[in-house]
Amino acid sequence: MLKKVYRALGLLIGLVTIVAFMGYTFKTLTMKDISRHLTAPVLGSIVIAALLYATIIPVSAWAWKRMLADIGYARPWRELSMIMGVTQIAKYLPGNVGQHIGRAAMSMARGITLRPFFITVFSETLLALLAALIVGSTGAFFSQAGLANFSSAHQTVFIPVLIGLLLLTLLLYRPLAPRLLKWLAPANNSTFEGMLPRLPTLFQAFGAYSLNYVTIGAGIFVMVTVLLPEMKHDFMLLLASFALAWVAGFFTPGAPAGLGVREVLMLGMLTPSYPGSSALLVIVGFRLVTILGDSICFLFAYLMLIFSRRTKQFI
Repeated sequence: MLKKVYRALGLLIGLVTIVAFMGYTFKTLTMKDISRHLTAPVLGSIVIAALLYATIIPVSAWAWKRMLADIGYARPWRELSMIMGVTQIAKYLPGNVGQHIGRAAMSMARGITLRPFFITVFSETLLALLAALIVGSTGAFFSQAGLANFSSAHQTVFIPVLIGLLLLTLLLYRPLAPRLLKWLAPANNSTFEGMLPRLPTLFQAFGAYSLNYVTIGAGIFVMVTVLLPEMKHDFMLLLASFALAWVAGFFTPGAPAGLGVREVLMLGMLTPSYPGSSALLVIVGFRLVTILGDSICFLFAYLMLIFSRRTKQFI
């Protein structure tokens, strides 16, 4: 009952934020604004940012491969990249469940049973959220745009405190994760003890997901530098706005790919530094980057899938 209420509330929040963001967009941006910035260099920067964004699939597949191998289910990196790439596009379906259902179906068809799939994807989700919070908080803390105005003394203390919290979280993961897994899958009578990735592997996966956010942030920075050349841009601000908005979008299950929720949060974080329609241009441009990046991932992965099927026919 509680899960149904949560999903319904998430859907309602997603719809409200989508409507609000679209209304603000149509009110603020004009066709003149869009056409003025729709130049060859800007389109080129969007493609570059999309290609950087697309690297999240092979990097995430490497982390998934490490965690699967750690619990006794070794699989080729190429195969896992293909599974993640093909199912990535399904996150644009309402409810944000199509991606996970498709990924589970493709995984089980290739011999990854439900138990190791559930354990590794659960670990991936928590580590990706942790990476987004750590990277986003770091970006906000060291941003020059005023997201977090702290003295150099506070900034010096921030780093060891952040490292300490990260270590504590990862150390608590193994003893607490079996209880969380049992709560999420009460019908599963099997135990999850001894089936969790080791601490070094968790650190490696966390590093991979953190790299994803930094790479995406670099893509945003490239895009906005070309899109708004007359303005001074803060990489840390852009990094924080995306990473923290991703967390908000994740916890709103009704919004396809976080649509609306992430844009509204990014708008609130960027508006003080990007007046007028500038913040909106950045956000719309970034949404184009993610759609194009996901499409590139899907295209390459689908071609890999077709090639693998034809190869099997000739064996």
